[in-house]
Amino acid sequence: MATTRDNWTFGAQITTAAGMFVVTLGILFIATLTYLDREDKEFRDGVRSELKEMRTEFAALRTEFVSMRSEIHDMNTRLGRVEGYLRVSGDE
Repeated sequence: MATTRDNWTFGAQITTAAGMFVVTLGILFIATLTYLDREDKEFRDGVRSELKEMRTEFAALRTEFVSMRSEIHDMNTRLGRVEGYLRVSGDE
């Protein structure tokens, strides 16, 4: 079977059509990824904003707990002094 010029032309047309199809799929794929990335960026920005608020609240709570711990320590120190004074007074 001899290859004719018509067969070569038809093969070139098929190859060109397949190449254009692959390029079109590639463009659609890139466009989809770009769209999804933009949507993800909005979501990530929202999550970052929430995390920032949570960190601020956590820092405020941590400061409050440190303050409470200090107050409890002071109360325990004063209570120990009162107990020591009462022991001394009770022994007399």
